[in-house]
Amino acid sequence: MRNIIIPITMLTLSLSIAACTVDAHGKAASVDRFTGFLENEELVVAPEIGGRIIEFSVSEGDTVKEGQVLARIDDSLIQLQLTQADADVAAAEAKLAGLMASVRDVDVALAQARLEQAVTAEQIAERSLQDAILLRDNPQELDIKIAQAKATVNESRSYALAAKYQARAADIEAEMWGEIVRDLSQGRKVTLPDGSIVTVEAPPEKRYQANLQWNLAGHRAWQAWQKAAQADGAAQQAKVALDNLLAQRDNRQEAEMQVVAAENERDQAHEAVKQAQAAMDAVRTGPTKEQIAAAEADVQRERAVRDALAVRVNKTIIKAPKSGVISAQFFHEGEVVGPGQRLLNIALLNQLTITIYVPAGMIDLIHIGDQYPLTVDTNNKTTYDARVISISDTPEFTMRQSQNVAERAAVVYAITLQVLQPDNLLRPGLPADILIQH
Repeated sequence: MRNIIIPITMLTLSLSIAACTVDAHGKAASVDRFTGFLENEELVVAPEIGGRIIEFSVSEGDTVKEGQVLARIDDSLIQLQLTQADADVAAAEAKLAGLMASVRDVDVALAQARLEQAVTAEQIAERSLQDAILLRDNPQELDIKIAQAKATVNESRSYALAAKYQARAADIEAEMWGEIVRDLSQGRKVTLPDGSIVTVEAPPEKRYQANLQWNLAGHRAWQAWQKAAQADGAAQQAKVALDNLLAQRDNRQEAEMQVVAAENERDQAHEAVKQAQAAMDAVRTGPTKEQIAAAEADVQRERAVRDALAVRVNKTIIKAPKSGVISAQFFHEGEVVGPGQRLLNIALLNQLTITIYVPAGMIDLIHIGDQYPLTVDTNNKTTYDARVISISDTPEFTMRQSQNVAERAAVVYAITLQVLQPDNLLRPGLPADILIQH
């Protein structure tokens, strides 16, 4: 809530009425009475965030105390965002706790699967090497192998085609869940009374379930394409194996080349097993410092978002910055106020001032801090004290348009005094007298 202090500017009329009294030493003393009007300062109360006013607990003329609730702005949308922020904080904290607690089972399972695939590939490469050696050393087996290879090519091509169809179907399912997640995250557009458009997001549990299904569908699609890729690779390998067998039949030196190629593949598969085993060992050792630092940064970021929303909720409660009287009200309950718009004014009763105009001949008798009696006719002649807080350096004429030289010579100076009133009974706009004895 921004508080802007503005002075109320009023036309101040100063009259000087001289009277004669006797001072404590028995000498004649002159008392001048200067008349002015009580003025005060006002606070402009304006909300920092806009919205519809759902409660207005004060009216013009009401006396309020510092910290008193004046109005409330609808915070339903911010509360929804705060609920989502709480869920995001919980998710980030759970992720960090999981990293700090132990290695995730899913990471271990994935590394284990990759190791098993590498071991299987190594076994296949070893068997292929043995087959190549057998064909090289036993040419009579070549025709049987060619026939078997042709059947394998046809079978693997059919399986690869079926696997691609299954993978495409899995992609369609994942895309469907992705569209649902995007629709839920974008939320529903709502037009407010002031014409602005806000977005109301779906409940966190619906978004969580949609994201879960999307992730599962994406995982299934990934597995389907893995199978399709494996099937396609198997088909290509079968075709290569058939071509190699046919080449061996046409060129006996090809058999020796196939043995060398199989040995190379066997060595590469053996190296892949070593790499997969190293990756498995790395996963089992737990998360790195960098991973933990990233998770901690995520938690801090989500908490900062949540704290910022909590601050916005507090700003929907408009409170009185100081004690005073509601002097003006610019909005009512049910209306929409914008951020920074003037909601109401609070007159500060304990900061009344009065401005009088003193002739130039008396200006040397008045100093900053001097106190003089102040009386108000409408307050049973109660006398208050008023302290000088400013003396104008610029003289003014008693008339705005002087008619002759004598009038131009009758100049006055503006003197501003702060009214000291312990009872807070005075109000701005009342005429008051300042008594100056000299």
